[in-house]
Amino acid sequence: MTKFFASSKLLMLLLALTAVSFTSCDDDDDEILGIDLGDDGVLVLSSNTSGLVGVVDVEDSPLEIETFTAAGMDSDGIFYRDSDDIVYQVNRSNNTLVSYEDVLDDMDEDDGVQVESESSSDFTNGRGLAVVGRQYVVAQDASDANNNTNGFVIYEDTNDDGLNRLRTFTTSINTWGLQYIGDDMYAVVDNSDSIAIFNDFFGNADNATIEPDSYIRIDGLVRTHGIQYDEDEDIMILTDVGDADSDSDGALFIIKNFSSFNGTTATAADYTKISGNNTLLGNPVDVDYDEDTDRIYVAERKRDGGLLLVFSANDTGDVAPTSSLEFAGISALWLNRD
Repeated sequence: MTKFFASSKLLMLLLALTAVSFTSCDDDDDEILGIDLGDDGVLVLSSNTSGLVGVVDVEDSPLEIETFTAAGMDSDGIFYRDSDDIVYQVNRSNNTLVSYEDVLDDMDEDDGVQVESESSSDFTNGRGLAVVGRQYVVAQDASDANNNTNGFVIYEDTNDDGLNRLRTFTTSINTWGLQYIGDDMYAVVDNSDSIAIFNDFFGNADNATIEPDSYIRIDGLVRTHGIQYDEDEDIMILTDVGDADSDSDGALFIIKNFSSFNGTTATAADYTKISGNNTLLGNPVDVDYDEDTDRIYVAERKRDGGLLLVFSANDTGDVAPTSSLEFAGISALWLNRD
């Protein structure tokens, strides 16, 4: 009798461990078409022409792009929240913010990835997306469709109510890429060589008109779009699209020890620069940085219809990317690291 109960307990323990093992794989580690996708090291991509969302496991070698259908053909800013397996995306086709649920779990399902929530339409010509907790800030760039109004629209995502608008700000600067650093919003000033800093950004009331508290100009930069700051490595990376009609004059500006910079103009003594024909940089519209591998991921919009390019943060000058993958209409990207 003692042996029977001991054997039963052992069998139950083995079954429990097996169940935990399978549950772990389902939640965090999905194999899609032979590619092992885990939430640590997931790079998500937007397109403004293809109607697809790209997903890359940056731990794979070589890199490969898997896709699922987006809510609109034209999209921009994007973010992946690994704790919920949700992708948030600026849908320029409908002028809304969209969330997709169970992304890694459902990419290999027959029904594919589904929209979880969609906001009301509160902006036109949306561009960058910044995320602070459960609040999502969409940059609106001036255009004829919005009466040449630049601004920011803030949404909140709650489990019960989905995506709801909280506040809208207007501003005089042309907007594009965004990143929240500390208590301040750093915003690319489109059509310029500068970034603007809005102090205590969330302290403003709904429908307020806000102006930058300060600017940083990058000497030698023509027209910036993408912005990425990594606090742990203290590195700021800005993209330069140059002439929008050229597919060969793009650049990356890399400022290390950024927190030590206290001037108003960054010169060649403050940054390193990646540019030249070998780089394939024409219109780099967005950028992200992987502190684990020291890689820079770039959304190159102009060259070959759209490319995902990868560089080292230690690269400088006219260097070829370590990887180049086609992704039509690539307009934005975001890297998740646990």
